[in-house]
Amino acid sequence: MSSALLYLYEDEENQRLTMSGVHFSDFAAAVDLKRPLLISGSDFKQTKQSFRTMLHYIEAHEIEQFSQSTDVQRHPLTAIDIRSSHSLDVLTDVEIAELLFLMHMKRGTPLPFLDSIENELVYFSEHDGLHASVYLKDWSRVEQLISDLVQRKFRQHARSVASIALTAEIMIHIRHLLKEGVLIDFESAKRSVFSRNITIPVYVAGRYEDMNVLHEDFEAEKESILRRGSLVCRKKKWSFELD
Repeated sequence: MSSALLYLYEDEENQRLTMSGVHFSDFAAAVDLKRPLLISGSDFKQTKQSFRTMLHYIEAHEIEQFSQSTDVQRHPLTAIDIRSSHSLDVLTDVEIAELLFLMHMKRGTPLPFLDSIENELVYFSEHDGLHASVYLKDWSRVEQLISDLVQRKFRQHARSVASIALTAEIMIHIRHLLKEGVLIDFESAKRSVFSRNITIPVYVAGRYEDMNVLHEDFEAEKESILRRGSLVCRKKKWSFELD
């Protein structure tokens, strides 16, 4: 799926946001991670290993460099925040088993938050930039996360207008579309020759778990993927216009 397509689907009941077009580096910067992360598997060379649990982790100050590594781009990733790396040394065998189960679930279970590590989020990615899911313990954080992710997408694919902030009204529109699976097509952004306005199509696509299928359905102009409106930049101001 093109990195210029941003797909977001909200499962509020399970406090889960499904994403496509979002890299782990985008996510890490958007939520401003400040705690150590448990990292799945031994494929990631930058991780340390807990002798007590044999789990791999990185410290908070290592997250930025780790998120931009080629290992993250090449391998499936599970990342779970923990209160401190020292907390791994006092986990019981049962708590370690719970963590191992969660780390290998890939897409997780409903509300995967453990008292033993006091985690605030769980991030699963099957392919960096193509398909990721995040669970947030404090679901009110999702609004700021979405705002940051959309704004970052503008900086990547609409640089000429990236400095123009999206209004709260626009983010409310996007927030309302999350339950329907919002799809923002930056690849089809158009600038009017005469007015210099920029128009970016916005669709609702429903729930997808296979992003390759989403891409195929979008390319095939499947009827279930509906054009809902456009983000329009006019006179250095963004608006959301319904179709």
